[in-house]
Amino acid sequence: MSDIGSLAESHTVQSPAHVEYGSGATAELESFASARDAEAALIVTDGNLAESGVIDGPRAHLEAAGVDVTTYDGVAPEPKLSMVEEAAAAAESVDLIVGVGGGSSMDTAKFAAALAATDRPVRALLGMDNVPAPTGPLALVPTTAGTGSEVTHIGVFADEREGGVKRVAFSPHLFADLAAVDPDLTATMPPGVAAATGLDALTHAVESYVSLLRTPYTDTLARRAVELVAENLRPAVTQGTANDTARARMSLAATLAGQAFANSGLGAVHALTYPLGMECDLGHGLANGVLLPHVMRYNVPAEVDRFADLADLLGVDRRPGESDRAFADRSVEAVFDLLEDVNVPTSIAPFGAFDRETFERFADVAFEHSEHNIERNPRAMDREDVIGVFAAAERGRES
Repeated sequence: MSDIGSLAESHTVQSPAHVEYGSGATAELESFASARDAEAALIVTDGNLAESGVIDGPRAHLEAAGVDVTTYDGVAPEPKLSMVEEAAAAAESVDLIVGVGGGSSMDTAKFAAALAATDRPVRALLGMDNVPAPTGPLALVPTTAGTGSEVTHIGVFADEREGGVKRVAFSPHLFADLAAVDPDLTATMPPGVAAATGLDALTHAVESYVSLLRTPYTDTLARRAVELVAENLRPAVTQGTANDTARARMSLAATLAGQAFANSGLGAVHALTYPLGMECDLGHGLANGVLLPHVMRYNVPAEVDRFADLADLLGVDRRPGESDRAFADRSVEAVFDLLEDVNVPTSIAPFGAFDRETFERFADVAFEHSEHNIERNPRAMDREDVIGVFAAAERGRES
């Protein structure tokens, strides 16, 4: 195992005020609302979850506390700033906001709570530390096992005024007061969603573990998250509700990975996902998963020991006499194997027609809008390096 860093140094840990984890964790919403003497609450979610009844449990726990519950169900994948504005308007007369869903719903709930608590326009809150004050009471309830949004202080939104360019908000004021992580709510995930969100969690854990801002705290979380994904993503995808244990462990993996990257930052996968997802209309988790092994392959020379750790955590058996570098390289192969087993492409080629000019444009977007992630990547990257990783990702596993 690599050195996890000096424990003599001081490291800040940022986290939600309260994390409740396990089957039935949504029941905590009742005491959460009661402790705040809440009379009215807004659930922020998407139309599918509202129609399917997934939000009925959270609603019932709020109503058990005597709370009048209304719903904003206009969230869509890759949420827009206009959705934040709509949700904030719906929250004008409520005492607390509850985000129920995947990362899109939870991010929208976070930013709607921030917007409702200020008189500033939504775009003035974007960027680093531009949320001026704590939001009103906020609870987040994930229904997927991947984004970790329930325990992060980050929101990502498409800006319609800028042609759908993704904009990011970072602020400690975006942390939830309660993250209720109830694996029971993930039971309705289709296999494709379980795969994409699980790969999102793996990406968060891997990037946290090799981030230049990593700490002993984030290392511990990231390592366990990688192990949990390696052991449980395949059965969670292929067996679904026939394997509740795997689903529950994937929920834990996602939350651990979320807390890891909230404190360590991410890396180049997230920078490159940004233009790929926009251009090809790919969900964030799927785009992360496809790009992850290609960025890992690029990064291995800079962090051989850590990628050797990752190979071990991913379940790779070390061969007698195998060098650290050869073993580290097999961490990449382990991720390719995982993608294939959960029916996710190992190349970006199925998602569009690409050429050098496309990749040059992608590189420009990555540096313009996500340079902070490139700066935290363990191996330095310039524009040609980014173009090269995209080209390798188009060629696929054998590149």
